[in-house]
Amino acid sequence: FIGLLPGGVRTVATVRSIDTVAGISTAELRTGTRVTVRGVDVPVGSKAYIADGTITGPAPNLPHLDVEV
Repeated sequence: FIGLLPGGVRTVATVRSIDTVAGISTAELRTGTRVTVRGVDVPVGSKAYIADGTITGPAPNLPHLDVEV
């Protein structure tokens, strides 16, 4: 059953720049931290899912809310 579970941590970030020659992008997390990730499939200014340092696909542009209980 362990093989059915997704691996790694998946987060959403905004793509800030793309280097198509190197095949990498710079993405900004919601904390403001910029990270370099593999992949160039999501356009600049769009949100992307990132898992294990790789863009896995586009993410919807939805608002993020933190709720304390």
